[in-house]
Amino acid sequence: MKTDTQPALNFEKQPPIFYAGEELHRIKQQRLQEALTRSGLDALIFFKAEAVRYITDFYVKGFRPFMEPEYVVLVVKGKPPVVGYISGSDDIRIRVKSDIADARKLPPVAEWAKTIGEMIADYGLGQGKIGTDLMPFMVHEGLKRQFPRIEFTNAGTIWSTLTAIKHPAEIALIREAVRVADLGAKAAMEAVRPGVTEHSVAAEAIYAMRKNGSEFEPFIPLVASGYNTSMFERVATEKTIRSGEMVILDIGAVVKGYTGDLGRTVICGDPTPEQKAVYKATHLALQEAKKMVKPGVTCHQIDQCAREVIQDQGWGKYLYSSNTGHQLGYGLHGDPLVHKNVDFEAVENMVMCLEPRIVLPDRPDIGGAHLEDVVVVTKTGFEQINTTPHDERLLA
Repeated sequence: MKTDTQPALNFEKQPPIFYAGEELHRIKQQRLQEALTRSGLDALIFFKAEAVRYITDFYVKGFRPFMEPEYVVLVVKGKPPVVGYISGSDDIRIRVKSDIADARKLPPVAEWAKTIGEMIADYGLGQGKIGTDLMPFMVHEGLKRQFPRIEFTNAGTIWSTLTAIKHPAEIALIREAVRVADLGAKAAMEAVRPGVTEHSVAAEAIYAMRKNGSEFEPFIPLVASGYNTSMFERVATEKTIRSGEMVILDIGAVVKGYTGDLGRTVICGDPTPEQKAVYKATHLALQEAKKMVKPGVTCHQIDQCAREVIQDQGWGKYLYSSNTGHQLGYGLHGDPLVHKNVDFEAVENMVMCLEPRIVLPDRPDIGGAHLEDVVVVTKTGFEQINTTPHDERLLA
C-alpha cells in the first residue's frame, strides 16, 4: 500500500461492512479482468462511487447519496485494483475493512491529476488505451499533459456489459433487496390516509426497510399526491394528502450493495372514473411490456410495447417521454435502459425494472399514475420478483 507514513493500528482485520462474501468478491474481480481483456484496453479508471465499491467491495464513504468526487479506482490488466481516496477516516477503514493493497490519499480535486498520474506511471501505463467513466475535466486535462501517448476512451459499454448480466449470487441479493423494498412499499400504502403528509408516509417506508436490513435508501423515497403526481414530484414533500387524490409511491432499498426498486399508485379515498382510466392504462402497459420480456427481444421493443398500449388507450398526449425501464443491480438506473433508442437484446439473468407512467400536468384534479415491477429474464421469458399488490379500487 503506497501511502504516507501510517500509525500502527489497534484493530483486527475485518471484512467490509455489508459484505456479500468472498466468493462473490472473487467472481466480480474475475469478471472485471475478463471484460478488460476482451475490450482491448490496458486499464480502466472509474470515479463513480458505485464502481469503486463494486470492484473492491470497500464500503466507500458517501456511497451513492453524494455526487462530489471522493474516490478513484484504477484497474490494470492482471493486477488488483488501486484506490485513491480523500477522507481522513479512510486511512484506517481501508486498511482494516478491505483487501485493497495499494491505496493513496488524494489531494483536492483540482490536483488529482498529479496523484492519478503517479498511479498510472507506477503501473507502467505511459502509453496505451484506458477506459473511464465520469472523469472530471481538470483531471482529464492534467493527465493528457502528462501522458500524451495515452488514449482515454468511454468505458460505458464495458461497464454495461459487465454489470447487466447477473451472476446467480447477485440475483439472490437483488431478490432480498426487492423483498425489503416490498416491505417499505406496503408500509407506505398502509400509511396513506387523509390528513397525513407525504413525508410521514415516506418515513414509514424507511422505518420498515431499515428495520428489515436495508443499508440506506438509494434515492429519497418518492411519495407524490394530488397535484404533485401531475408533475411527478421526485421526493416526498411536506404536502398533506387529501381524500380523492392519487398517490404515487416509488420506494428503494439496498442490501449488501444491491438495489431493490419498485413503484405503485394508490387512491386516497374513492377514485373518479378518469382516475381509474389513467390507472388501468398504466397497469395494462406494464403487463403487456412484461409479456415482451425474453432473451433476444430488444430494450427498444419492450419500450415500444408500453408506449403503444398507452397511446391505444387514448393517453398518448400524457405519455411519459423518457425510458420505460432500466437495469437493476449494484446501481439504481443501470444500463442498458429500456428506451426507444436502445437495441440491446435481453439476455438470461438480466434484471430490469419496467415502469410505465402517465402524468397529466394540465389536470391536477386527476393527477397521474406510475407502476413499477422488477423482472428477471429467464431462458424462456421472465419472472417477476416483487410482490406489492396493486390498488384494486383503481382496477375495479
